[in-house]
Amino acid sequence: MSKTGYVFIFILMLFPTSFARGQVTISPTSIFINNQNRFSTLLILNGSNKAQEISINFEFGYPTSDSLGNLQMLYGDSLDAAKYSIANDIRGFPRNFTLAPNQRQVVRLTVKPNSNREDGTYWTRIKTTSNPESPPIGENNGNSVSTQINFRFQQITSAFYKKGNVNTGLNFKELEIDHDSTSWYALAFLKRNGNSPFLGTMFLKIYDQNNNVVQQAKMVTSIYFDEKRKIKFDYSDLTSGTYKAEITLKSQRPDIPQEDLVPLKQPVSKTTTFTVR
Repeated sequence: MSKTGYVFIFILMLFPTSFARGQVTISPTSIFINNQNRFSTLLILNGSNKAQEISINFEFGYPTSDSLGNLQMLYGDSLDAAKYSIANDIRGFPRNFTLAPNQRQVVRLTVKPNSNREDGTYWTRIKTTSNPESPPIGENNGNSVSTQINFRFQQITSAFYKKGNVNTGLNFKELEIDHDSTSWYALAFLKRNGNSPFLGTMFLKIYDQNNNVVQQAKMVTSIYFDEKRKIKFDYSDLTSGTYKAEITLKSQRPDIPQEDLVPLKQPVSKTTTFTVR
């Protein structure tokens, strides 16, 4: 009596698309569609040496922060989903397919028109899941049960839909400088205005008492609602004394073409002072 069989263990792993070198690559990481052109494309490339089973799904979500400014993704926000989600209105073709090694697939995306939407920007997350193609059951002719572990990689990208006149703005509510046992950081309390999320870059400069820049840092950021954003800086060379911190937010990002961004009317800045003892 043959005991041939397989036990498949699937492990879901979430990674940004930068991990995908040698696996499945997705481009671009942000899709922009508008009411004048409701179509776009997503390019998926299998850079591995195995055939990959690909599936695509859409879910409303956005980055937010905890009380300390640490980033986290929020899903399941039904109230904001009712206002801003296009997860049920976006269509992708194909959504399930298999890619041979070094093969690519163009996924066509479109958003259903909705006359009830007010002017503004709406969005969804695109969840692309990939795992190596499973061998047929019974392929092994031996008399043993073998175990195969399959890793499922899920990459998260974004799709935005702009309707009509779109605009965004930011107000600084507060800027604090704080530290823990391992690092110093600036904590920005921001209020978003307008009808669109802010997608841009946060720049931090630290000035000494002679107004010389002694430290700099920057990070790309997205502000969907009222948020806190934390940006760390190197404090190892800061001697005892009083310093000034300045944070500036600009509508520019290396991963998104400038024409796709909803721009601020002008950069937004705030300063504060702090003491190193």
